[in-house]
Amino acid sequence: MTRLARWIVAAPLAAALVLVPPVAHAQTTWKFVSIIPAGQVFTKVFEELARDLTQKSGGRLQVTLYPAGELPYKGTEYMRTAGRGLVEMAEIVGGFTFGDAPQLVLPDLPYIALNPAEQQTLVAGMVPIAEAALRAHGVEPIAWGVYPRRQIVMRAPVSGLADFKGKKIRTAGGLEAEYLKVWHAVPSFVVWAEVYPAAQRGIVDGVMTATVAIETAKLYEVAPYFVKIDGPENHFYISVNQGAWKALPADLQKTVKQVGREWMEKWERIIVRGEDVKALERMQAKGQIKSVVALTEAERQETRRSVIPVLREYIKTKIGPDGVAAYDKLLTDLKLK
Repeated sequence: MTRLARWIVAAPLAAALVLVPPVAHAQTTWKFVSIIPAGQVFTKVFEELARDLTQKSGGRLQVTLYPAGELPYKGTEYMRTAGRGLVEMAEIVGGFTFGDAPQLVLPDLPYIALNPAEQQTLVAGMVPIAEAALRAHGVEPIAWGVYPRRQIVMRAPVSGLADFKGKKIRTAGGLEAEYLKVWHAVPSFVVWAEVYPAAQRGIVDGVMTATVAIETAKLYEVAPYFVKIDGPENHFYISVNQGAWKALPADLQKTVKQVGREWMEKWERIIVRGEDVKALERMQAKGQIKSVVALTEAERQETRRSVIPVLREYIKTKIGPDGVAAYDKLLTDLKLK
C-alpha cells in the first residue's frame, strides 16, 4: 500500500478519534427524605446539604431533598425505607425508630451530661453505638446532628420544678416521658398537629419542645410562660442506603463524608447556636413570652441523681445488656458511679 493510500485509510480514523468527546462521569441521583415539612428553617439547612453534596461532587452526585409529606413514607419508617433502597438517603431520628433500633436513643440520655465537657463524653461513648446499629439495618451514616434542647412552655405561671407536680405536659414520648415523671409531672403524648389546640383547650398544661418550634407553632399564644429546663438533645443521623453507598467510587465516598462533617458544623451554627437562641430573644422582645424561669443548678443536680436509676432500668428493659454495659461505662467515665 502506498503512503497516500495509507493516509487515506488512516485520516478518517484519526479524525474520528479527535472528534470523540472525553468520557464524562456517570451521574448518580439520590432521593433524600426529611421528617421536617417544607418551609421551615430546619428544611433550609437540609436543602443546603443536598446542594453541597451536588456541587462538591462536581455534579457526579445529584441529591434532591423531599421534605416530610412529599413521598409516601413516614418519619418512623425512614430507616427501613432507606435500608430497603426505596430512597437513597434519609434523616433518621433516634426516637422515631426506637422500635427497630433502640440504641439510637443512647446519645439522647437526659440530664446525664450537665456541661459541654460531659456532653462530649456522652457523644463520644454513645454515637458510635448508634452508628453501628444503623449499619446493622442497612444504612451508612454520613453525618449526624441534634435538634435543640427541649424547653417547656406552660399555660399558667410556674416558679420552679415543684409547680410541675400533677401537671399534664405534652412530650414526644420515650425518654422525655421518663424524666418528667421524676418531676412528678404527667407526660401526655399528643401528635404535633394537635399540640396547639390541646394547649389552647387545656387538654395539656404545658408543651415540651425546642424553642424555635415554640415560635414557629405560635405556642406562645396559648402557653406564654417559658421554663428553661435545657432538656435532652434529640439526635438524628443522615444515612445512605448501603447499596447506594458501596456503588460510589472511593473518591466520591471521601467527598460525601467530608461534606457531611462540614455540614454538621453548619447545622450546629445555624440551628442550635443560632435560630434556637434567637427565637427566645425574638419572642421576649415582642412580649409573646410573659416570663422565663430557669432550673437552678441545685435542681439540675437533683434531677440527675433521680434520673440515673430510672434511665438504667429503662435501658435494661428497652435495649438489654449491651445498652446497660454502655450506660454503666458512661457513668464511670463521668465519675457518677
